Amino acid sequence: MERKKRMTKNLISDSLKTLMNKRPFDKITIKMITDEAGVIRPTFYNYFCDKYEVLEWIFSEEIIESVKEMFRENMYQEGMKLLFTRMKNDSVFYRKAFAVEGQNSFKTIVKKYLTEAFEEAFSSNGQFAGDTDSGAVSRKLAASFYAVALEDFLYEWMCGDMQKYDADEMLNAFGYLMTHSFKDYM
Repeated sequence: MERKKRMTKNLISDSLKTLMNKRPFDKITIKMITDEAGVIRPTFYNYFCDKYEVLEWIFSEEIIESVKEMFRENMYQEGMKLLFTRMKNDSVFYRKAFAVEGQNSFKTIVKKYLTEAFEEAFSSNGQFAGDTDSGAVSRKLAASFYAVALEDFLYEWMCGDMQKYDADEMLNAFGYLMTHSFKDYM
């Protein structure tokens, strides 16, 4: 049963991705998604509440779950590289996804899942470096800080004038920014 559920969710998500390559997200209807997927409307609603939930599922399944798994294995650099590589490999889709704004914006989805991944990574080894440096820096605050920075960095890469750079170049650029203080840029 779980396999069938996953296959149906993949069919629906692939349908949304195909449609997003042709038109803006806000012009895509549930009927268009179900027609493209070859399923009936009730099938869609058995798995997703709306197209925003499909968008969220795509990001979670295609990127975040694998990144979190690597983080669990203390493969942080590899997890980050996977994130950058998958976003670059599907940059047309992610560029269009970042255009989804409003209450259910893609930026909000990315921040939510990155915060979750970082908070889990910070909690995995028991000791949190922020615990000894300042009581004001909690796991949750640190995870949110890095998630916001990475989400905005990914947005600028996908949608700004840095699209020409590959995943390794951008991963190195992000690493550089994260390892240098504000004062280093003055």
